[in-house]
Amino acid sequence: MRKLVVILAVVALVGGLIAAASAYAQVGGVAKSVAKQKAKEKATSAAKGSAKEAKASKAKEAKAAKPGKFSGTISSVTDSSLVVAKAGGATETFVLNAQTKKEGNLQNGGKAAVQYKVDGGNKVATSVKASPPKAPKAAKAPKAAKPKEVKAIKK
Repeated sequence: MRKLVVILAVVALVGGLIAAASAYAQVGGVAKSVAKQKAKEKATSAAKGSAKEAKASKAKEAKAAKPGKFSGTISSVTDSSLVVAKAGGATETFVLNAQTKKEGNLQNGGKAAVQYKVDGGNKVATSVKASPPKAPKAAKAPKAAKPKEVKAIKK
């Protein structure tokens, strides 16, 4: 839709320049001809700039709309945010809202797999799958000493 609007604007601008050029051509004059050429160049440059801006805007929207994934250990969690850290040290903060689908219990030390979208520079979690932190392993009891066998003494 934006492309169509930009194209129509360019066509209207070029049409106006052509009409203006015809008027100048009838009057004549070198200075007017030079001014006409500069105006045409400006219009063409402006149209190209608008087209580039429209293309860049669409690319930004497409990039922002692309969902992302991140998983790791939950560092902290509140009603409105979630911080997840990977083993390599990368940490991400996600916004939690009413639309965020939550599976499992979000708690510090647990594992989380987050799907998110970028909205206004914030990473908004669309779904979070959490698993509880692993229970610490119980300490092993020391092995009991085996009783030694007593050999019968022969007489």
